[in-house]
Amino acid sequence: MPSTNHEVPLEMFRDRPGLGPKVARDVLGLPVPDKLCWRLGPETVTAMGPQELRLDVSMIGEKTRKPEHAIIHEVQNSCSEKELSRIRESWPTYVTNLRKRFHCKVTLLAMCPDERSARVVGESVDTGHPGFIFTPVTYWPGMLAAAIDPTSARTWPELVLLAATSQLSEDERRRVLEMVPAAVASFDDDRGVIYYEFIRTRLPEAARLELEEIMTISLENFTWESDFALKHQAIGRKEGRAEGEAVGRAEGEAVGRAEGEAVAVLTVLAARGIEVDAVARELILACGDTERLTEWLTRAVSVTSVEDLFVDSDNARIVGADQ
Repeated sequence: MPSTNHEVPLEMFRDRPGLGPKVARDVLGLPVPDKLCWRLGPETVTAMGPQELRLDVSMIGEKTRKPEHAIIHEVQNSCSEKELSRIRESWPTYVTNLRKRFHCKVTLLAMCPDERSARVVGESVDTGHPGFIFTPVTYWPGMLAAAIDPTSARTWPELVLLAATSQLSEDERRRVLEMVPAAVASFDDDRGVIYYEFIRTRLPEAARLELEEIMTISLENFTWESDFALKHQAIGRKEGRAEGEAVGRAEGEAVGRAEGEAVAVLTVLAARGIEVDAVARELILACGDTERLTEWLTRAVSVTSVEDLFVDSDNARIVGADQ
């Protein structure tokens, strides 16, 4: 089943089809035409027989409704032998299928978690046909940092957020993290909270605390243009961090992580205007099971009441919510 590490970055590309060509042209230096109108393309390609292959996301660049260029964007977090075998068979098919379907040039990009993975995944594939050597274009979030400046934090906030998840040098990290508040504020409330939480949970502890401090300072000095619930989240993080550090010294890092997840659940509910009574709030904050808290955080973005948070798909009370 696709993970958050896989799906959240893809949502950024699905929500903004122009992001793929932006990365291809401005970050990777590929000859992708500009001044095209980009839209989402198909996410399946037809193979022999009834089987369909499902790609991550495709974007079609058009001029006067005529396709001029297509981009396939994959998120590839694993470079195991099994995964390498799969992509080396399927990715050339993605490219040739879309080329035949839209009668235009096709570029396949793959975002990997780090430089080593990008190097392995990007190795050329000998298809067996003379002269047909397929080489995917790979990159990792650290390559995006050079393309970031304060203006692009507003214009291309996705690049800021993706770069923030990379292992950057100390100077680069601070520069990228300082742009996160403006980047997050570019999205609607629910999506902004999800993207921020995605970044925060993937940072090393020192960088996470640094980001939370930056968010708190930003809220004191930045005039937000929307009723953005991240304001409540940043304040909650500051309080949760103080309590979490005290508890963590006594009971360990796991307790601090659980507390952070609990605050995240309450923050998302507050952002969506879901009323949380004292009993439910106490239940969430008292939960020490990080897996259950992660499940509640996922459900918090779609429930219509706090009671729904504790009920599974069969309308049964979730174990642990009957205290």
